[in-house]
Amino acid sequence: MKTIGLIDLISVRALCMSAFVAFITLYPYQLIYSQQHDIDSLQKVLRAHPNPDTDRVNILNKLSLSYYNTKLSYLRLYGSEALKLASELNYARGQAFAYKNLGLGYLADNANPTALDYFNKSLSTFVSLGDKLNSAKVLNNMGYYYGVIKDHHQELYYLLQAYDEARSSNNPTVKSTILGNIGNAHEGLGQLNKAKDYYTQSLNLATKYNLLNDIVAAYSNLASVCIKEGKYEQAMDYCDQVLAIHKTSNNFKPRDLANIYILQGKIYYKLSQYDKARQLFNQSSIIANSLGNAEYLSQNYYNLYLLDSVKGDYKSALKNYSQYARLDDSLINVNKNQQVALYQIKFDSQKRIAENQRLKTEEEKSEATISQQHTIEVVLVIGFVIILVGAVYLFRINNQVKDKNKIINQQNQVLENNNLVKDKLFSVISHDLRSPITQVVGLLNLWEAGEMNNAEMSILTPAVKSSIMHTLELLDNLLIWSKNQLQGFNYSPLAFDLRTLIEENLKNLISLVDKKDISIQNAIEPDTLVYADMEMIKIVLRNLISNAIKFTPDNGTIRISSYTKDGQIVICVEDTGIGIKEKDQAKIFSFTSHTTLGTANEKGTGIGLKICRDFIELNKGRIWMESKENKGSKFYVSLPLDARTIAKAKEVLA
Repeated sequence: MKTIGLIDLISVRALCMSAFVAFITLYPYQLIYSQQHDIDSLQKVLRAHPNPDTDRVNILNKLSLSYYNTKLSYLRLYGSEALKLASELNYARGQAFAYKNLGLGYLADNANPTALDYFNKSLSTFVSLGDKLNSAKVLNNMGYYYGVIKDHHQELYYLLQAYDEARSSNNPTVKSTILGNIGNAHEGLGQLNKAKDYYTQSLNLATKYNLLNDIVAAYSNLASVCIKEGKYEQAMDYCDQVLAIHKTSNNFKPRDLANIYILQGKIYYKLSQYDKARQLFNQSSIIANSLGNAEYLSQNYYNLYLLDSVKGDYKSALKNYSQYARLDDSLINVNKNQQVALYQIKFDSQKRIAENQRLKTEEEKSEATISQQHTIEVVLVIGFVIILVGAVYLFRINNQVKDKNKIINQQNQVLENNNLVKDKLFSVISHDLRSPITQVVGLLNLWEAGEMNNAEMSILTPAVKSSIMHTLELLDNLLIWSKNQLQGFNYSPLAFDLRTLIEENLKNLISLVDKKDISIQNAIEPDTLVYADMEMIKIVLRNLISNAIKFTPDNGTIRISSYTKDGQIVICVEDTGIGIKEKDQAKIFSFTSHTTLGTANEKGTGIGLKICRDFIELNKGRIWMESKENKGSKFYVSLPLDARTIAKAKEVLA
């Protein structure tokens, strides 16, 4: 089950949808209309209240929070304005709510660790104001953050503090939600009895005060625990309770229904009623797909993989396992990246504290030195010569400080660049190298279980082998590039036949070309010699051709050609693909460029063109591109011609 957060008075745990298809399509529009109506009303109130006072701070905070489910950029815009005005007015309560809203914005942005910084500031302010209820809400949000990144020990730590703060309040919604969240944390830690106890407490409180969302969440959570305990009949009773509420309620939320279908499907699977299980998993997938819920889609792909394995449809099983691995891999990497960023923030914070302490010590020493100098100047003031000597001395000290600052800035830049290299390598290794391996694991699981014979294995092996070969090439690419970034790369030029090099690259990519039925024309003339580092140019051309295949639709065309101009040989890789958006073209060769899925959902590392640029510059060349969206792209590489060396190479080749 998913960890739950508390946003203002609303539980984020009940995130689900109605069973009726008409409601599935209608509900989001009703929600958007309602949210937009609230936003428009607040905008009108804000325009009518231009005075920079505490009332305007409160309006800005409400308007900021209203954008939580729509535009996070606007949430931050109005939250920052509220924080600035509240700080100018010394309005602590307004500051606390602004910090909380900004924290929620970063929390919604893939659990950006910056959220914790804002939550800490909000919590400190609410505690100083003696506001236990809002302190509980902020602590709950902090617990929710750690639940998202799967750090359940930290999640439980903050949630227990939240409940202690909320215990004395008269707000049953807050207490019921936090109790359910504590149950989620215990379930995440595998402590099922404790989880069930907290879910039951949440259910009792929610039933007493008729809190529909918390009742649905509690029944769903109890069903999840019962499935893990093997109590399938009791789990089904809890699911039926939720569906009964769904039939009578107009406020049943979308993702609750998708979750119940998953739980019921698991029960029927355990009871060997596979057709019913498949039907429920498919219904859940329809809802999850309409919501864009990757977590539920991932679960359903895995459950369908199990069903296909039991049925003996191993080809479909492997396909579903690959889809599950792709989605689960992305979720895992988000969590890993969040944890890395979180611990990096802790490390940076400690480093800043140590650095500040060092600077403070240095400042104290400097102040003592200056004080001594002033004392000596007062005592020994004997004229212009002493003053001049002192001025010269201070000038030198100033220059030394500037030189040291320059060195420090340079070292910081090197460290930042190395961190970029490190983070990118971790991202690629944990994502692009992991995915093909998970496919092999899925295939071996079926083989080891005896659910696949030699004939079926021989059908699936070529596709998996091709994926592994591509992974090996990617690994070679990463090792070469990381060596260049961290240790420097030896430039070893020689004369080689360009057409032959391209043909070698095309042979290695033939499976990708055949899969999309793409026509590739190698228009390079025979005996076209290039003087450069052959291994670097091979990697560059492989990246450019791979990208062309990736972004060219089925039955498309790719043409590779060359010509000479101004003492340079220019190589062009042209495709009829989807092109590159104009706003993305300026950053296409930089480390900040983001990866884009290909026409067949192919994945990239986001560093291919960065490698190309670095290697071409090492070869004293230039790389550039021309592209129009939906009309294709042309990537050009120019390299200097060394006529004398190439002439000698021609004699040898002859």
